[in-house]
Amino acid sequence: MLIRIAIEDDFNLLTPLFDRYRQSLGQAPALADSGEFLQARLHENDSVIFIAQVALEIVGFIQLYPSFSSRLLKPVWYFDDLYVEEAFRHQGIATRLVEKAKELADETNVMAVRREHLSGDGFIYIDECDTSAVFAEQAANQY
Repeated sequence: MLIRIAIEDDFNLLTPLFDRYRQSLGQAPALADSGEFLQARLHENDSVIFIAQVALEIVGFIQLYPSFSSRLLKPVWYFDDLYVEEAFRHQGIATRLVEKAKELADETNVMAVRREHLSGDGFIYIDECDTSAVFAEQAANQY
């Protein structure tokens, strides 16, 4: 398995995966709209998407958005989009994607966080991210 930054050449394989991710969160299928959204992110370079690739198949991704936190008084890499195809779960792929995001945060001297639903201080630091909880949350949203 390879973890790497997505490029525009990945668009055709990444779009259906991204749409399935949205559906896992309770959204209606919207392949064309998902494609437009991803195309804009890749073209505008306003997010970083790491993909997990097995052979020629993209099986997971994490998307990071640069932002700033008034609360933390520093720049942050905000992530909320983490997804692995169900057939590839429980193999450590989500953990490796989160680790890659943490590497980027460390390299850029920026804190990586996942926004929590306004509980606690509002953030889960990437070091404390429980990937199984992310997927449980996605599964709960499907129904």
